[in-house]
Amino acid sequence: MNALVIGGNGFIGSHLVDRLIEGGHNVRVFDLSHERYREPLVNVDYRISTFENVIDLYESFLGVDIMFYLASVSVPSTSNIDTVSDINNNLIPALQVINMAIKLGLKRIVFFSSGGAVYGIPKTVPITEEHPLNPISSYGIIKATIEKYLYLYQRMYGINPLILRPSNPYGPRQGHYMAQGVISTFLRKAINNEELTIFGDGNSAKDYIYIEDLVDLTYELSFSNQTGIFNLGSGTGTTLNQIIDNIKKITEKEIIVKNVDKQIYDVEHFVLDISKTKKILNNYPNTSLEVGIFKTWKWLNSKIKL
Repeated sequence: MNALVIGGNGFIGSHLVDRLIEGGHNVRVFDLSHERYREPLVNVDYRISTFENVIDLYESFLGVDIMFYLASVSVPSTSNIDTVSDINNNLIPALQVINMAIKLGLKRIVFFSSGGAVYGIPKTVPITEEHPLNPISSYGIIKATIEKYLYLYQRMYGINPLILRPSNPYGPRQGHYMAQGVISTFLRKAINNEELTIFGDGNSAKDYIYIEDLVDLTYELSFSNQTGIFNLGSGTGTTLNQIIDNIKKITEKEIIVKNVDKQIYDVEHFVLDISKTKKILNNYPNTSLEVGIFKTWKWLNSKIKL
């Protein structure tokens, strides 16, 4: 099949591209820039442009059988700074792209939502797909809104949307900044012998999923006949203190930790209920945290100059 990955040069997108190629599919990527950590792949059709360039966007859809939408220019920690800008830069472009896909007759659309931000502060844990949506960040509000539009378009145009709600992904090629992944950020700081800053007492537990597990699950669901919403996570909660303990063990470094006040945009405790996804798939990958952190650490050391 011919696959278009919007945002295919980002962290999740680049790994998804690898999995699609491995599966024998033709891959086209539409993104604002090339990947940060590796050269363009020779067997990928890259379209480096902006959503405002309608001609480039239109041409990227020609001959496509399935679209994956992963583009986002904000994260929960930055989205509340300017909510109008968040709407203009995330919600409107997403709807423009999805509308373009529909006009060109594309039926299969895979949207990467959020397994934490859309739910907000959980009423019950683990969180099922039927949990109420009460996001506490503009990022989560926009993800939930795009989900609603996909259901509207399914009703209006008969598309087959797959909505994925991943937990916190981590692994090689993730940006090493606090806004883009606590595990990668902590590992980068460990390399540089910097202190780690954690919000709160470090006992809040969240769901983390290794990137290869996430793209394997995405691949299997995307090329099935499934539509609707699926949680993708480990199904277990891990605290920041447990992450730090693993990092100390793997890096064999002395880690200095600084505790600061927790952030209002942050969902303090969440674990996803992954039973729905497990029922659909014969095999549910679940890389252990220790193994996942080790692989990320090994990769990061190989790219230390980047």
